[in-house]
Amino acid sequence: MSILEQTSSITIQNIKVSFSEAGKGESVLCLHGNPGTKRIFSDIMTKIDGLNIRLVAPDRPGHNSSDELPPDKEELWGDTQIYSELIDKKLNHKAWILGYDYGCITAIKIAIKYPEKVKGLIFLNPLIELNNPKESISNIPNQAKGAFMGTILGIFLPNKYYDIFGNMFNKMFAPEIVPEDFSELWLQRYTKFENIVAYLNDKNIQIKILNELKEEMKKFSFPTFALIGGKDSYTDVEKQKEAISLIPNSKIEISNEAGHYMPHLNPEICAEFIKKNIIAVK
Repeated sequence: MSILEQTSSITIQNIKVSFSEAGKGESVLCLHGNPGTKRIFSDIMTKIDGLNIRLVAPDRPGHNSSDELPPDKEELWGDTQIYSELIDKKLNHKAWILGYDYGCITAIKIAIKYPEKVKGLIFLNPLIELNNPKESISNIPNQAKGAFMGTILGIFLPNKYYDIFGNMFNKMFAPEIVPEDFSELWLQRYTKFENIVAYLNDKNIQIKILNELKEEMKKFSFPTFALIGGKDSYTDVEKQKEAISLIPNSKIEISNEAGHYMPHLNPEICAEFIKKNIIAVK
């Protein structure tokens, strides 16, 4: 009998957070990439029957069905307060933090701000280092707050990012081909104006905070495990391995079968990796 994924929402500090959950056992908070949604973990959820793990996967604030953070929230660290309360309310006050892609940045932030709520870290195809080291801060999220510019950008950006995200999908799915029905569905969702702004906000935060995170990672004592697809053509694998290695005693495995979109295309590999490393710590 396969595990049934259940989708619900919770209000934390007046912010609606949509999340999916499945399984019973060791609690794991799953954080999606950028752009992305909680649905990236749906295939893994179908593979955890009998593994004694429970996955809780929210749409990160601003993405898909979760509200964006209000303007008065601290830009770089405000989201960690939301995850801290989510861990308290839905994950028994302490959990493993699993990050996929940019979700690894968020996982590291939680570990820095709320170490007492973290059992360990699991990274799937991390995007800790920037793909483009020359990436600069985008002014679009601030411009989007104005009524006039927000309207103009709301017309212009979806068309522009349809091509940008389409090319991104090609690299993420490699060596597989992106299914046509997948592109049609998810390009429509990711290119909604609000999702584009959330995507750019994430990139801005990554640029601003990366050096601080890397210094803090050197102090971690959490068990940390990373699984990287050997066929990942979306990120610079060597740079990501170097970043993870900043964490003392971290362990990195390479799956030669997988590319970047591993949680969707290789969910069995991901589920077994999560399970075996949680057991190893026990």
